[in-house]
Amino acid sequence: MRTLLCLAAVLLSVPTGSAQAATTQKWPGDPAVSVADPAGVLGDNVSGLSFDGTDVLWAVKNGPGTLYRLLRDGSTWRPIDNWELRYRDGSGDPDAEGVVVTPDGVFAATERDNDGDGSLLKVLRYDTGSTASELDASAEWDLTGDLPAVDDNGGFEGITWIPDTFLTAGGFRDDHTKAPYDPAAYAGHGTGLYFLGLEDEGRIHAYALDQAGGGFTRVASFSAGFPKVMELEFDPATGSLWSVCDDTCSGKSATLKLSGGKFTVTATYARPSKMPNYNNEGFAIAPACGAGHRAVVWSDDGDDGGHALRTGTLPCG
Repeated sequence: MRTLLCLAAVLLSVPTGSAQAATTQKWPGDPAVSVADPAGVLGDNVSGLSFDGTDVLWAVKNGPGTLYRLLRDGSTWRPIDNWELRYRDGSGDPDAEGVVVTPDGVFAATERDNDGDGSLLKVLRYDTGSTASELDASAEWDLTGDLPAVDDNGGFEGITWIPDTFLTAGGFRDDHTKAPYDPAAYAGHGTGLYFLGLEDEGRIHAYALDQAGGGFTRVASFSAGFPKVMELEFDPATGSLWSVCDDTCSGKSATLKLSGGKFTVTATYARPSKMPNYNNEGFAIAPACGAGHRAVVWSDDGDDGGHALRTGTLPCG
């Protein structure tokens, strides 16, 4: 009886639609990875990644909060710019965990102020034309009160952006209006929605952010497919929303597709078999396809072996 009760508890603990409940497939790309940054340059705490075309990669570090612009150098990514991050009023040390480049600018997802106490779930936009060593946010959205309370180290870990054209074509369901998503209902939000991964919940929350700063509406919430989520990446080439867990889940990732107005898990993948179980908190897919595959990059928060970045492949399409 005790065995049956334990089994029942385990089954009940798995979220509905969870990738944990699905069969884990082998990584669809090359089983091997290679280091992709100069040794000892980026250090630890690199947490989020986002491609900006083929030859530029953005990264954020959560302590101290830092934004990097990296340039491709053969098979290696080298930082050419970096800025310490501040809130809009010039204060604080935002714990930057996720980054995404959008038509509206460069956005960071943060889970706390390293200079303070408690959870502080903010999205910050930065203008990166500055030559200063520090960047104040040009816009700021405090979503803390709109979301469940989480530990100060269990907040936003990933952010990605999905264009309105994709969402409306797929009939994305708006939980706020209880109807198909209509971009016209959210004046000033730009041309897409921001999807944020809340680590301790293992859930993804989609927001319309008023680009004037401050205003927001939560449009939808759904399971990331894991008990915890560390990174999000939308791949327009395949229409897949990737959800990534770190060494907590043995480096697994999942793809979610839009069906019936909802994003649901369609596949769960193990990490590449020749990559150790690093504390990978960042993941990005290159937009360009060559020789039948696309490059992917992971960021290792632990900087194992003095390297924060590793690269592998995914098949084109």
